[in-house]
Amino acid sequence: EAFAPLRQNETLEFMRTSQASSTAVISPLREDFIQAAMRSPLTAVAAALLLRLGFLYLAHQAGGDFFAVGQEAGNVAWALALGHGFSSPLVGMQGPTAWVAPVYPMLLALGFKLLSMNPYHVVIFGQVLNSIFSALTCWPIYLLAKKIFSPRVALVSCWTWAVLPTAILFPLEWIWDQSLTALLLTALICATLYLPAEPSIRAARDAHRWLIWAGYGIGWAFALLTNPAIGLLLPLFLAWLAWQRHKSGVPWKGPIGIAVLTCVLGMVPWTARNYAALGHLVPVKSNFGLEFWLGNNPDVKIIWTWWRSPASDAAESDELHRLGEITYMREKQSQALQFIKAHPGTFLDSSFDRFVDTWTALWDRRVDPWVNALHADAAYTSFCSIFSLLALLGLLLARRADAFQTFPLSAAMLLFPVTYYITHSAVRYRHPIDPLMTVLAVYAVACVYANVTMRSESSSRANSVSEGSLRSPALASKLAAQTEAQGDEGSPATSNSRRRRRARSRRTAAME
Repeated sequence: EAFAPLRQNETLEFMRTSQASSTAVISPLREDFIQAAMRSPLTAVAAALLLRLGFLYLAHQAGGDFFAVGQEAGNVAWALALGHGFSSPLVGMQGPTAWVAPVYPMLLALGFKLLSMNPYHVVIFGQVLNSIFSALTCWPIYLLAKKIFSPRVALVSCWTWAVLPTAILFPLEWIWDQSLTALLLTALICATLYLPAEPSIRAARDAHRWLIWAGYGIGWAFALLTNPAIGLLLPLFLAWLAWQRHKSGVPWKGPIGIAVLTCVLGMVPWTARNYAALGHLVPVKSNFGLEFWLGNNPDVKIIWTWWRSPASDAAESDELHRLGEITYMREKQSQALQFIKAHPGTFLDSSFDRFVDTWTALWDRRVDPWVNALHADAAYTSFCSIFSLLALLGLLLARRADAFQTFPLSAAMLLFPVTYYITHSAVRYRHPIDPLMTVLAVYAVACVYANVTMRSESSSRANSVSEGSLRSPALASKLAAQTEAQGDEGSPATSNSRRRRRARSRRTAAME
């Protein structure tokens, strides 16, 4: 594994004590059933689902209109269920559309068909579906953390996700694609890390490599048809995989080509449908121009102008009907670019505000209905800020250990939110990388804990030796001689070497 060199310092006494007390290998036949269950990610999946469904029940018992269905996705789903095709994203807007990506509206349309077109029942259907997606995310979280860090970090990470407040809140509050996208992106990051074959199993993987790489491409196609914002990561992941295989001395052009080909083929039917229905080449969805303009126009004060959307503004709705969907989107994109060119300082200020909001929920807390209902504004912002800082610390520590191996993690965490910095932000837009952030935050806490434990035990050991030396003049003389010898060897190079060994020991303890 990438971090195998960090696990070599097993001579430390505190490591042996920790392993003996908490990770001793016990025969599965004799192991306590509860302990075995708690160590399984499947148990975390089940617990996460039950927890979300429990909160879902309580939320509906409490009443209140706190469940937001994406207007465009919900309207398209309604039209699909009525047999009108993928159309009518806004009230009063008829005809085919590419306003939203197709996967999630199709799932909601299935709910309408199964539940006799009852909107309230479809809300529950969407919440249950989101809860299932969120709970299943525990599994790729476990595999990802186990691959990069250790089984212990993996287990703690998937249980942390099971009880993470935003991972419980968003599936219930927002009938959107964020929970499905989080599952798909985490699975794709996990697959990307596992695809470079280990030497011991490379032969077995090579025997099926065409199917494996084809499946990887199809997975990307499905994810892009769910949320094309993750497409920014695809070329970076493929480049990383190509370089990994090149370094290992195995062919890379064929596998990468298969992945690209199957991804393109997976998206072609939808792109062809858009061209046939709209007369324009729209790979996935058409609404970027509008979203870009809503965050970059003269009326923007801090994040975006939601009230200028055609769904809320009669003048914009009239213009949309007059120009048509594609021309309207292009016009809005052109207006946004003109505004940015004329007011670059304002654009930078707004982008910075959106950057801060993405990681701290400083503005998002004001518009979140559940946060407001619970009067949890300060707690929400504090949680999001601390969670973000811990994830960033974990990323820095992981990159310090092996920057190349952790490149997919860095790319996902740092690049995925960029789209929302330049358009408009919300914490739920960042949710697809929250599983990755959970892993990194857990790793950061593990490193800090290992560091504190190591210092504490080293201090205790030193105090014990000092007390013994006071009772034994001979031992005191010996310690003095050792100290003098160490002073003679205290060159800067030696000191740096000792510091590196101590840092490596702390990281080893964290991962174990």
